[in-house]
Amino acid sequence: MEYDPNRIIAYNTFYKLWQQLTPYIKFQPSATDLCDTCEAFKTDIKFANEDEKENLKFEYTKHQTDVERERSHYNKIIEKSKNDLSITHICYDWAQSVAAPFSPQQVGSIFFKSPFVIHIFGICKTDYGDNNQLNYTIGEDELPEGTSKKGANTTLNMVYDFLQKIDHVGKKDLYVTCDNCPGQNKNNLSLWFWSWLAMMGWYENIYINFMIPGHTKFICDAKFGSIKKVYKTSHINTVDDVEEVINNSSEYNKSIRYKNGSGWKWQDFGSMLKDYFRTLPNIKKYHHFRFSSSQNDIGIVYFSKKSGGEEYSYNLLKNTGFDKNSQRNVLEVVPLTDERKKYLYNNIRQHVDAPHRDTLCPNPN
Repeated sequence: MEYDPNRIIAYNTFYKLWQQLTPYIKFQPSATDLCDTCEAFKTDIKFANEDEKENLKFEYTKHQTDVERERSHYNKIIEKSKNDLSITHICYDWAQSVAAPFSPQQVGSIFFKSPFVIHIFGICKTDYGDNNQLNYTIGEDELPEGTSKKGANTTLNMVYDFLQKIDHVGKKDLYVTCDNCPGQNKNNLSLWFWSWLAMMGWYENIYINFMIPGHTKFICDAKFGSIKKVYKTSHINTVDDVEEVINNSSEYNKSIRYKNGSGWKWQDFGSMLKDYFRTLPNIKKYHHFRFSSSQNDIGIVYFSKKSGGEEYSYNLLKNTGFDKNSQRNVLEVVPLTDERKKYLYNNIRQHVDAPHRDTLCPNPN
């Protein structure tokens, strides 16, 4: 048979050659993290001289070892929550915000405009291996006043509401996994909140695990992926449509709406706790925190830099007069400004289907 240089090889042949000649070249899976630290190491190693390259490789290997240890810790907690009925494990995160209106066949002009924004905050419980996620679906006119839009107080409100909704009777330990975002999760208000919750005696022990920056892909992202997949092929006019997308995205995804406080109340944890608790120095250095409900541990946080690492303690409570049952102020939502209402009416309304225009973009007058 005469050799044909233009002949196309079969897929199986191509695959075998790939495995034999370039097995180190792989397509990045959709769930793979893209870490700034890892990418910086790879670039530096590529262009470093031989002496520098060895040091960089050592540091890069150390970083990867830390990542693998923490990922193993996270996986062990999930596995434990499947079989040990005495514990609860939750993960939580904010999803990328979505917009209304939205259409798979979007007109070009709306690309340069600012549609109505809808925020999604997901909390997933891994007990018994069910991995059910409750998604708090919030319009841009439903966020609490006096706090950062997606800040710690807003985040903790939904975590608190979720913990109230699930059955924690008979549960001994609570494990919490979240990312390192200082504005939402790794901050002193969060530590005060968990210390207060331990005082309330809902759980004997509360363990908080912050994942290593750049390697924070976890179970919530899979649930958000299911939502995004359905959203991209859906016709959206209102927040109700987004809620329907969430509920239809997976049997494990469910939406809850604020709806004038009928879904949950916005409470001011910051004003309740700030005068009675002190800040933990160098909080960003540590990834693991533990709280106990025992009388001797009231107000104490135990913390370490890594899973299984040396543990330190610090008394967060600075005022013995703190009443764990003190009333919390209920926060009102921040309505849209007149300017924003006019913008939606004048620039977005025409892109909304006629029956829904007065719902999403009513006449501001």
